[in-house]
Amino acid sequence: MKLSQFRLSGSHVSRRWTIVLGLVALAALLQVAAGVGLSYVEGFSAVHHVLERFSPIWLAGIGGGIVISFVGYYLVYSEIYKVKGGPKLSRGQMASVVIAGFGGFLAHGGAALDEYALEGAGAKEREAKVRVAALGGLEHGILGLGGCAAAVAILLLGLSAPPLDFSVPWAVAPIPGFLIAFWLAKRNEGRWRDAEGWRRKVGIFIDSILLIRAIFRRPIEHLPALAGMSLFWAADLFAAWCGLAMFGFRMNGAQFIVGMGTGMIFSRRTGPLGGAGLLTLVLAVTVMYSGAPFAVAIAGIFAYRVLAMWVPMPFSLASLPTLRAIGEEKVPGAEGTAGSDKAEPALGGQVAS
Repeated sequence: MKLSQFRLSGSHVSRRWTIVLGLVALAALLQVAAGVGLSYVEGFSAVHHVLERFSPIWLAGIGGGIVISFVGYYLVYSEIYKVKGGPKLSRGQMASVVIAGFGGFLAHGGAALDEYALEGAGAKEREAKVRVAALGGLEHGILGLGGCAAAVAILLLGLSAPPLDFSVPWAVAPIPGFLIAFWLAKRNEGRWRDAEGWRRKVGIFIDSILLIRAIFRRPIEHLPALAGMSLFWAADLFAAWCGLAMFGFRMNGAQFIVGMGTGMIFSRRTGPLGGAGLLTLVLAVTVMYSGAPFAVAIAGIFAYRVLAMWVPMPFSLASLPTLRAIGEEKVPGAEGTAGSDKAEPALGGQVAS
């Protein structure tokens, strides 16, 4: 099967090397533009004063956090792919997909890369979309639970920052939101599963929630997904915290989590070009509102975002041949797995159990 036959050709995997390298340059430009723009708003002299406090020892913390967060992401990716009889990739193929998704750059703003790999592994188009939506939901769901715990701690401690319009929604919304979503998904199980148009998208969304529900209902059985995503966010947030510490500011952990969670309007995996530039802009502002000096937030978040994007970049580019090979020839789905004709209806039905 030719790569061009995939409906997932929106990912950067299928693009020529000249285009890929041009996009790399564009991502670098966006990162620099974000840093310069924020510095202009705060004042170059204020940011320069913060840069003078640079302590290189914290680079080890940022790098270590990025590496550990990759381990967590590998665990959750593997579990999301295989839960309830999903399609299978070899270890080499899975590593390539995770490396590319982790860095975010090749994902082209969301699900294209993951759907590409899942269909290449034998999954049907609808099932691929369900599992990708579940991955994104679990990603933001675990961050939401962490933000909820941090916000409750902030309110109990009576901290003045972040403001109540940041902390109160984090404290009260995530857990009821989870329960309501699980209840509504179960109540509407199977509805619009065979529909077309917007109802088809709603049906995919419902089944993705049911998949997440199945993971939470059997946390021991699906421990790699929950532990892996928790490890990913804990290590990633630690790396970002080290970015601020590198310039002399050791921020309260609960305040920092709420600031980062508020600014994560999308993750590296779902943002265009891995969120280059835009995440730097938003996170620096929300971390500042949560209690960090703006100049420190600018320097620290910029350093974290540069390393989080560019450390995985060589590995992402090196994974391109393997990713393209996945699309060149579909891997047959095992009997009874999600790649077989019998498995697609079972995805929605079984995950709700």
